[in-house]
Amino acid sequence: MIESSVLKDHPQVQYLEDLKIALEKVDPAYFNWYMHKLADDGSVSEEIRNRHEERTFAYELYHQVRKIMESKEASKRYQSVYLNGEAIKDDKFFTNLYEGLSYVYKDINDLKSNKRMPDLVLHKDQGSIKPEGQIYLAEIKMGDNDKALDDLRKLSMFKSSKLNFSFYIFIYVRKTMFELKEELKNINTSKFSKDIVCLCTKIQKAECYTLGELI
Repeated sequence: MIESSVLKDHPQVQYLEDLKIALEKVDPAYFNWYMHKLADDGSVSEEIRNRHEERTFAYELYHQVRKIMESKEASKRYQSVYLNGEAIKDDKFFTNLYEGLSYVYKDINDLKSNKRMPDLVLHKDQGSIKPEGQIYLAEIKMGDNDKALDDLRKLSMFKSSKLNFSFYIFIYVRKTMFELKEELKNINTSKFSKDIVCLCTKIQKAECYTLGELI
């Protein structure tokens, strides 16, 4: 069940509960997958000793979500939506994606030349921006990434656009919700959307709250 008192009565909360279950089913090995191969003696260089592979984790999470989607119990609610990894979202396809983003980003001109590719997107199709079928857009960061919380700014950007997803989700891997809450005390969160869904996960355990509940 979702811990958040804000989200628990949302009409589409089951999608969040499925994502939480999927996180708890990810094999422990994917929480500890290094960015590079180990040396022949099994050692790892100091510069990558504490850096873990985000994409490998994301692919395994995708697999676990797909297993839920294909289950008999869940197949009906996923009948008309699709899970995509790294789906491109940019102003070439969504002309209003960058409207009003100066509130979040200072240099809008630089942003307009860059594509945004969320890690996971559950939606009707790539070209739709109508609320129907726009379920969630998620960014994933490993806990040892020192720029992980920048994704809260990116998600706020998406939230202020007109993509109309029900949930904008920050998945923080190898971190507890308490650890995230402590990290939030050290940054300026005033321009972040308080509706961002935060999912923190350590091995076989996940917690879910809104950013507003944490700050």
